[in-house]
Amino acid sequence: MKRIDLSVALNACADDIVRQKLAHKVGLSPQAIEQILAFSGSIVIAALAARAAEGRDETIAVFGALMSRDINPRIRDECATSVASTSKLKQLEHAGFTLVAHATGNDATELSDHVAARIAVPAQATCALTCICAAIVGGLIKHHMLIEQADVSELPGLLAGQLAMVADHLNAGSIDVLGYLQADVNAFVDQISVRLASVAADFEPVRPRMGDVAKPAQEPMEPQRQIPAHSRYEIGKVFVNDVRFTSAMRPSQLGPTGPVTKREKPRSRRTWKVFSLTTATVLIAVFAWAKIYHWPELQSAFAQAAGSHNRSTSFVSGVISKPDMKTASTK
Repeated sequence: MKRIDLSVALNACADDIVRQKLAHKVGLSPQAIEQILAFSGSIVIAALAARAAEGRDETIAVFGALMSRDINPRIRDECATSVASTSKLKQLEHAGFTLVAHATGNDATELSDHVAARIAVPAQATCALTCICAAIVGGLIKHHMLIEQADVSELPGLLAGQLAMVADHLNAGSIDVLGYLQADVNAFVDQISVRLASVAADFEPVRPRMGDVAKPAQEPMEPQRQIPAHSRYEIGKVFVNDVRFTSAMRPSQLGPTGPVTKREKPRSRRTWKVFSLTTATVLIAVFAWAKIYHWPELQSAFAQAAGSHNRSTSFVSGVISKPDMKTASTK
């Protein structure tokens, strides 16, 4: 993920036009607005980093608060219109107050009181501007992570890269408001950076050791099981959102699965019945056609066939009777 300087992005988002509108709304000078936004932005970024450095679950909570619907990722383009009207300004203030409460666990009024006492401005106006600044910072972070397609595992690295840039606007009072006991800003920055690196490592997948990688290679590989030659079988199970899907497929849909002998299909009796009925129907049709149109010719043909059959029968009987006569004469 690309790096971003949130302090520079905040200054570019809250430009002269935005500061003029805010000054008109809260009754402060544009220079005072610029100072409040700079100090408020630094302490909000430090509060986000301190909360994410507490552990994996806290980082997930910070990420969830940044990705909520109240945080506008298009705040860079819509900042001038968001502070133009009182209603939109109140919505922006409410979004920032909610972000500070959910993402950092701190009260926005405590952070704003520290900023107000440090630069000597009214506390009420500083509280509103601190919440507005928090909403802008949250929108800038959300926009950057969405553009870079980053996930929660990259949030600790993003926040760790901001600590050195906001350290100039922090002091011992700022660290005390965040709940840390270090009196030195550099010690606070180093401690939070180390913790954020440890949290980022918790999101990385566990890498196998060299012994664990070499061990399976020494073990003999199990022979691959052949797919059973059943008509249907269960092929796999997929789990999506704790819902189990089971798909049954035929072995032919998976390509070649090994030598499988084809079974010979038994001949159907119905085929012979159809063939017999068809033959009988054809013979009957031929006989009927011949009887209607060629019956005299058939009668003569049958008569000739019968006459030839009688002659052959008498000839055979005569041949058989002659040896009998010879035998009788001899006797």
